[in-house]
Amino acid sequence: MKQNLISPLKKYKMDKKGQLGLDTVKSVMISFLVLAVIAIAVVLALVSLRDSNIFTAGSQESTDVNDTILNVTSGITNFFDDTGTIFAILIVVVIILAISIIIGVVSRFGGGSNSGGL
Repeated sequence: MKQNLISPLKKYKMDKKGQLGLDTVKSVMISFLVLAVIAIAVVLALVSLRDSNIFTAGSQESTDVNDTILNVTSGITNFFDDTGTIFAILIVVVIILAISIIIGVVSRFGGGSNSGGL
């Protein structure tokens, strides 16, 4: 009985999922989306804590909760203001990767042997 054994190198060559770093771009975008969901959940939790009226109005705890909400929302706003730049850089990287993939495919199919002439 003959077994079909694929060497690890051939198996790696057949796997084209993470071609030229596109998986890195995808993971960065997914991580930003996860961070956005976590940030929204934290803000909602803090606001519901403030609105639950468990602290006496004007007390130190009430002031601390209000200050924490202001700090968290301003920090989140400042962080996500800079994500536009990061997404612009990622778009440029995706364009460069797409061009390099196209060049690789064209050179593989168009680079036949020069059988001719002399």
